[in-house]
Amino acid sequence: MAGNVVDEGIKLVTEELFHDILEKQFGKCTIKKFTVANTSGAGENYACSLYRITVEVEKEDGTETQVNYIAKMVPPNDPNIQMKRCLVIFPKEAAMYGKVIPKLEEIFQENDIKIIFGPKCWKTVDHLEMLIMEDLGARKFTNADRLNGMDMQHAKAVLSKLAQFHAASACVLEKSDSSAKQLLSSISSEEAFSFFRAIQPMLWGNIVKHLRMWKTCQEYVDRIEGMVNRIGDLFTDVYTPKPDEFNVILHGDLWVNNIMFQHDEKGLPTEVLFVDYQMSRYGSPVQDLMYFILSSTEYSIKVKEFDFMIKYYYRELVKNLKLLKYPKAPPTLIDLHVALVKKCYFGISVSTGVMPMALLDPNENANMENFVKDDETGSQFKQDMYLNPRLIRACESIFPFLENKGAFHV
Repeated sequence: MAGNVVDEGIKLVTEELFHDILEKQFGKCTIKKFTVANTSGAGENYACSLYRITVEVEKEDGTETQVNYIAKMVPPNDPNIQMKRCLVIFPKEAAMYGKVIPKLEEIFQENDIKIIFGPKCWKTVDHLEMLIMEDLGARKFTNADRLNGMDMQHAKAVLSKLAQFHAASACVLEKSDSSAKQLLSSISSEEAFSFFRAIQPMLWGNIVKHLRMWKTCQEYVDRIEGMVNRIGDLFTDVYTPKPDEFNVILHGDLWVNNIMFQHDEKGLPTEVLFVDYQMSRYGSPVQDLMYFILSSTEYSIKVKEFDFMIKYYYRELVKNLKLLKYPKAPPTLIDLHVALVKKCYFGISVSTGVMPMALLDPNENANMENFVKDDETGSQFKQDMYLNPRLIRACESIFPFLENKGAFHV
């Protein structure tokens, strides 16, 4: 939310919402202290606000304990609440946490393997469009360094977990019962798709305007400008699953802020969880792969090790498909690369639409409202994003890479 807007959401996070959750955890108990704080850092959350709830509890035996939760919602006075409702983010994420993710974890459990894909969701509060989840910080989960991106150790950990997520979804969706269709329908939204398609020309026009301020890459900006009038069709093409391709349930917004790690004493990742499933959909896994690699890995490996990371993911995918007894022949590595080439122009969208947010220094004006609007504050915010030397340096490497894959020739 903009810095001068009073946060009305914090008033809606009340003790009453937590009585049933606390009873599930501790049995009969009494709340001794209840505090709520907005934990959305500048430039860290664009669609929703996050609130950390700290509850001090006295249990029936007289002992006391403290527990934390995270509540996620769009505050009712958010200036972009109608636009965000067009994106159907709450129903989709509620379906992911309530229906889809449990199914994906269950299929691993059926093979005696415990895999967790996200935080525990304790409750959905439909009338407030609120999710109440465990606070992963209590288990020492943290994000990677957003400005520098992930090193290879962290990238491989993410790719392994992503391969498990995709493999489980492919297996669940092959089941002959109606549950698979119900899963797909729960995360499908024609309304969100139509809204996204409608705003693409405006968004890309704004992007081109700011890329014109660069001293380099103008031959690529010329090509991007030539694509603006066709961007709706290109958007439809990349977001429409092809029946002759290998398709999975996608995370859909897999950038550094939506990935959390536990580490050992040496700082190496031991567990990875994904958060923010509000953009999940059905489609080719190469969308999640391009989104993650281009937006969230270190500059030194983003392009140089791109093909290695694809191959690493592929090996993990096939391993998990076999483990989960996927009934069809798995895709080949060539299949994956063919899909990447066919959809490589999606990489332009990631590098000019997602990577600018990932590489931006903490900024109090970083929100969806300023990303879209063209008043003085919005214009300054976009200049901060697009004139960022980190972004320009990254695109000077990524654009030639995408050019060689044909991204600028669609």
